[in-house]
Amino acid sequence: MGKQFRNGIRRRRLLIIWVVLAVIMAGAISVTSIVILMSQIKHDRNMSVTGVARLAAAGIDGDKINAWLENGKDDAYAAKFDELKDMLDNTPYLKYLYIYQIKADGCHVVFDTDPENAGRLGDVQDFDSAFAAYIPALLRGEEIETIESRDTFGWLLTHYAPVFDSHGVCVAYAGADISMDEIHAYTLNYVFLIVLIAAVFLVACVVIGLKMSLDQYKADELDMLRRQQQRDKQLLRELIEAFAKVIDMKDSYTQGHSSRVAKYTAMLSKELGYDEDTIEQYYNIALMHDIGKIAIPDQVLNKPGKLTDEEYNIIKSHTERGYDVLQNISLMPEIVVGAASHHERPDGKGYPKGLKEGEIPRVAQIIAVADTFDAMYSDRPYRKRMNFDKAVSIIKDASGTQLTSDVVDAFVRLAERGEFRAPDDDGGGTFEDISNIHKSQE
Repeated sequence: MGKQFRNGIRRRRLLIIWVVLAVIMAGAISVTSIVILMSQIKHDRNMSVTGVARLAAAGIDGDKINAWLENGKDDAYAAKFDELKDMLDNTPYLKYLYIYQIKADGCHVVFDTDPENAGRLGDVQDFDSAFAAYIPALLRGEEIETIESRDTFGWLLTHYAPVFDSHGVCVAYAGADISMDEIHAYTLNYVFLIVLIAAVFLVACVVIGLKMSLDQYKADELDMLRRQQQRDKQLLRELIEAFAKVIDMKDSYTQGHSSRVAKYTAMLSKELGYDEDTIEQYYNIALMHDIGKIAIPDQVLNKPGKLTDEEYNIIKSHTERGYDVLQNISLMPEIVVGAASHHERPDGKGYPKGLKEGEIPRVAQIIAVADTFDAMYSDRPYRKRMNFDKAVSIIKDASGTQLTSDVVDAFVRLAERGEFRAPDDDGGGTFEDISNIHKSQE
């Protein structure tokens, strides 16, 4: 009875320690992800509202402002109104877009695209209380900082950009308002997703802790350790696979991508002569290589058309965000390597650090080949998978520059044995060229 009692106390202590560590880890991952997300959303919205306001201001002929206010509308006024209305309709989260002439008695309406309660040319609007401190600067024709306010027109993020005449004098302002209510709802959805992932992780860790405690009770220490190591490995695999599914669910264009890349990574590792434990480790690392995409906004990650440079930079940030999420996981510290370095290139032109061949972690070199092949040889909603031989040819051409040579050699050997070819591949597929393999993966 005494030994059983002591074992029971030991099991409870171990379980409490395990749960506490799981809570700390889940909390750290959640807080890190939320901080990254909030920072990115704030930056993106500030850039968006500032950009729209400045673009609208640049498109206005300042020499015509006073003429319109004094003489009324003309054809040029109507055309410019339609142009501003198009900007309003085609900018996400943009609620209001207008041109005001700021005077001491208030805001004189030049253009107002509000579809419900638009001000008319020449109307005078009172200053919102949130702008009281900025009125002197506006009267001097200065560009003020972006303002967040809750006033007459709701919860808004606002930027005013000066409109200049041909003499460089500020004659009006282009104002752009983004709805913070919609951004708040958008943010809550992502926070919920992050908390949900952390909760799944925490529950899985508690289950692992319970199993550890139960196994200690049922077997002697040596036998328990052997069995528990095997079970922990399986549970870790299942947990990582669950996270990989969540990551792929985030990106509607690449369902199953993480699992396929992990499978190809294991095949390549085996061909390169690694032992079973290393192959298993590399498989798990590959499953989590795209975890940073959970912090990428949906409208960027799932955009069907060509990405802008700014959007592509946001996509590229998933490597650094993946590193931030995984860097503190002490249970498997090496798991961070794949997420951080799978877009590095032997020629030093990769990202995020521009590492060269010998500096790139081995598992990241292998994942890069697997990731590149799957990006080409998988169906997307906007295109069919590439022809198998064409994809293999592109992999060969990238050897030594975008991809590591001996890993490419291993890939080619496997491809020649038919081990990468899909069962339903009858020789078809697109022959579309991809000028930049890594950019095409996004």
